[in-house]
Amino acid sequence: MKLTIQRGAKEIGGSCVELQSGTSKILIDFGLPLVDENKERFNSEIVKTIPKTELIKNGVLPDITGLYKDENPAYDGILLSHSHQDHYGLLSFVSPQVPVYLSEGCKELLDVSYFFGQTTFAPTNTVTLEKWKPCRVGAFTVTPYLVDHSAFDALAFLIEAEGKRVFYSGDFRGHGRKSVLFQKMLRDPPKNVTCLILEGSMLGRSKGLYQSEQEVEDKLVELLTNQERLYFMACSSQNIDRLVSIYKACKRSNRVFVIDPYTAYILDKLKGISANIPQYNWGKNIRVFFVPNTYTERMADNKKLFKFKSAKITYEQMKELRKKLVVKDTDLTRKIFSRKKDLVNTTLIYSLWSGYLPEIRFLWDSDNVPIVEVHCSGHIYTENMQEFAKAIAPEFTVPIHTFFPERYSEFLRSEVRVVGDRETVDI
Repeated sequence: MKLTIQRGAKEIGGSCVELQSGTSKILIDFGLPLVDENKERFNSEIVKTIPKTELIKNGVLPDITGLYKDENPAYDGILLSHSHQDHYGLLSFVSPQVPVYLSEGCKELLDVSYFFGQTTFAPTNTVTLEKWKPCRVGAFTVTPYLVDHSAFDALAFLIEAEGKRVFYSGDFRGHGRKSVLFQKMLRDPPKNVTCLILEGSMLGRSKGLYQSEQEVEDKLVELLTNQERLYFMACSSQNIDRLVSIYKACKRSNRVFVIDPYTAYILDKLKGISANIPQYNWGKNIRVFFVPNTYTERMADNKKLFKFKSAKITYEQMKELRKKLVVKDTDLTRKIFSRKKDLVNTTLIYSLWSGYLPEIRFLWDSDNVPIVEVHCSGHIYTENMQEFAKAIAPEFTVPIHTFFPERYSEFLRSEVRVVGDRETVDI
């Protein structure tokens, strides 16, 4: 078996790993870069305007033969670990004849992103994987493992061929709402792993003030309890763990979580996968504000908005209840409150990666709204990486999804092979 990291060997994002056995080839993830060659934020808009040949020349698209739409397919499939753009964001360039293997939750979220125009990838030729059940993809036997991550229904993969076993961690952590999955992996890891392909996003980064999803929930309760003020909440509508934390905190502090129709739509789409995901019709602690943005208009045009009418809350009702509300932030919701001079005695709780905060801080500063950061990482901490690698006990480890691959050898007991982009190694 041969391993080639097509992209992602020395960066966070843009993940693309190739495995080959004989004439059979698969890819694991096909992600959009997060940074450019200068490690500055990547302008994702260029993939919509620049020709494929130029994107390959610039190193945005991997220089791969037999993958793209104008070529005869040479790949048996793409394994997709989860629904973050840095892992799937270039799939729109791939030939539709190449099947994409993914979890049920990932498929639902890709459908959502396509429906709302967030991606041009139409998830049609897909195969939904059953967790922990092996399946054949070309010459490979693939077993998907459900993992704890900020992306819903994220997977790791055990991939077998020619008597060798590769374990691809994907993005994962041990401190989220599904941390039991991490502990289960430590107790009962896959055996006889030849190569562990291990993410290291948190190397060189601080854990932050809050180190688990439970700590986030508890801090939110502390902020929200007995406070006579309105709270806005900045978070991703696709970070289901975080939405659960916010909802639970609202229940514990007797507040109402006001979400937009887009968020309500996502939660509704995923209810068949998990009964623990908050829903628009769960009672007094959750309501839906029909903010008149393009997402809401698209839902209205497609007759999907009416479903949430029973939970609708109007702006006038929010004014009356403002001291009991936690309002999911959208750009237009903030603007509506700002125009009406209703952001007095308001706090924004920022629950995203801190690197994005400078882009929006000035919007809130203009209304003198203080910002409190309450967030924890979606990625594995260094000490948990050590535990994980020790439990897997591979013959060797290959770093990926990290800016510091050379640092793996500082804390891993197994051999570490730093593989460069486009470099092929035998397994």
